[in-house]
Amino acid sequence: MPNSAQLENSSQGVASHSTQHVLTTADFLVRKGHYRMALAGLLPLLQGGSLDAGVLDRTASCYFQLGDTQTAISLVETLIEIRPDLTAVWGKLAAMKHSTGDKKGAIEGYHKVLKVSPNSALALSALNRVAPFKRNSAKAARLRTISKSKNLSSDERSAVFSALGQIEHSSNRPGAAFRFFAKAKAIKEGDYAPDAMDQLVDGQIQKFQHSSTPESQTDGPRVVFVVGMPRSGTTLVENILARHSSVGTIGESPALSKTLQVVRKHVEDTHRGADVWDWFGQLSEQEIFMFRRCYYEFVSQGQNVTHDVIVDKMPHNSLNLGLAHILLPDAKFVFMSRHPLDVGLSNFSTNFHTGNEFTCRLDWIGRMTCSIYRSIEDYKNKLPDQLRIQSYQELVTAPEPQIRALLKHTNLAWQDECLAPQDVVGAIRTASVEQVREKINTKALGKWEPYQEHLQPLVDALGGPEWIRNWQTMDEMSASC
Repeated sequence: MPNSAQLENSSQGVASHSTQHVLTTADFLVRKGHYRMALAGLLPLLQGGSLDAGVLDRTASCYFQLGDTQTAISLVETLIEIRPDLTAVWGKLAAMKHSTGDKKGAIEGYHKVLKVSPNSALALSALNRVAPFKRNSAKAARLRTISKSKNLSSDERSAVFSALGQIEHSSNRPGAAFRFFAKAKAIKEGDYAPDAMDQLVDGQIQKFQHSSTPESQTDGPRVVFVVGMPRSGTTLVENILARHSSVGTIGESPALSKTLQVVRKHVEDTHRGADVWDWFGQLSEQEIFMFRRCYYEFVSQGQNVTHDVIVDKMPHNSLNLGLAHILLPDAKFVFMSRHPLDVGLSNFSTNFHTGNEFTCRLDWIGRMTCSIYRSIEDYKNKLPDQLRIQSYQELVTAPEPQIRALLKHTNLAWQDECLAPQDVVGAIRTASVEQVREKINTKALGKWEPYQEHLQPLVDALGGPEWIRNWQTMDEMSASC
């Protein structure tokens, strides 16, 4: 999706000083995740008749992030009517339509970009995600040619190699596919500290205990946290729950991690400790109430909250369930358990735009997987009634009984609509956008098997075949619950 600067550089004329000030402020707020506040500053310009490309672009982005995809798409279409020459806008419209499941609209948008810029690395790579290229197609050949260019940015080069890997994967050429995936990851600047992650989990195991806080709170919606390794099926479960009439979703919200930062800063400032777990056991009831309101405030800045139950689906919140339990004692947790080699391959073959630096190396993926499961095992022992370990394999092979158990765990009545997560309304802004627009299926099981020889560094980092056998035993036990 094009950024605001690309559109602004192409707009006619120069924005007024006051408009530019609003745009600069909006950019700052958006970077902080304060979309509603940014929108409050932009709307008076829009309502005053401004057709400035930067205003329309930023306003559309805010509406999109707040979950109002129809308004966002409408604003981008308005911008296209005004400036049909801005190919970047067509790319933005295509990305938005793709997220809502409108493949036809996405394909049309990317073709518009490619008509003007046939060698656009990002547009070709994005189009391949929506309508995969055949290995012997002209577009695949163009990607191979582009991959040799020395003028590509690191993001473009990574996207091209990743697309070529997916093309080889679809042609049942795992060796060639893996080489391209490895090239894509080698471009990324990974910054991950496995030892620091181990220390974080050590602190959790040593210090966190089940809270004696009353088991209910009524000053906000009830929250279901869906967590797990990235690419483990968290988006699927989010959409299963979001099909329930009582449930809304805030997507991959940073609200809990931001709240944890505030809590830690507060404890440091009041000289009650500097360790990352020193907050535990030191918060008064008034402080717990205050930080719960802080969490809800972060949520409301990122999404509209109108349901009695909300799903907070952020994979890395696996490590933050302790704080969630203290602040939201009636919260429920669902941890997705998927075969570690399928998860590892999926993470290594996915071209993440930001975050997830640990996916740059197979051994890092293994270390992260071990840390996450060690954390979850501890939480399961301490929060047995609140945490459900959900087997991905059982969910896709026996959907109805597993979804019934999932709804029971989250205190939701049965609704048939939950069997059709592919029909969820709204945008899906994760790498799983293609998979979750399909009916529940088993196509993602066992994808690692053709890549077995290439995944040895991951197996070694996990602890060898014995660790995987122990995981399989745990997964089978959780499936029977």
